[in-house]
Amino acid sequence: MSNTNNTPDRAARFLDRLRKITNDRGKMAALRRAASPSTERQAWPVIYSLGEDISSLAACTIGALYAGHPEEDRQAFSFGTTCRRIATNNGKDFEIPDSFERRFRRLLACDSAEDVAGQLKAWIRFASAKGVGVNYERLFWDILAWNNHADRIKLDWARGFWPMRREAGEETLTAEAAP
Repeated sequence: MSNTNNTPDRAARFLDRLRKITNDRGKMAALRRAASPSTERQAWPVIYSLGEDISSLAACTIGALYAGHPEEDRQAFSFGTTCRRIATNNGKDFEIPDSFERRFRRLLACDSAEDVAGQLKAWIRFASAKGVGVNYERLFWDILAWNNHADRIKLDWARGFWPMRREAGEETLTAEAAP
């Protein structure tokens, strides 16, 4: 399958195929089962039909997360930006509550892609509850690359969660808006 094909459009192809089955309740239910080790094999036929290897952690994780919350924000700079939007009620609040701060630090402390996948489930539940979209293409790549590029990914996520501030009275300068 495509697990050896790590071209930049791999995530885009997978998400395009996922979007096409969004209204297929049976396939989406099967994908949600990929979130649990005891039922993940029920998602394998769908993962395979979407052009991914059933052993792909990125495909299984993103498939399950997307099936649970298919709202997307393709403009999000990183998952850190998404986490900030969740923590600040989609930007309505400025301060990040301590509970979200601690949860985000746990996410950044993950050593493996498997650990990250486990932490993402709760964040996506929060995103769903608060109506915050997710950049699933970028998240797919981050999970796929985590074991080799975790430091870079963590830095990107941290920049999204804790954006730079300008002088007092000016609005926050995020990595997305930076020149």
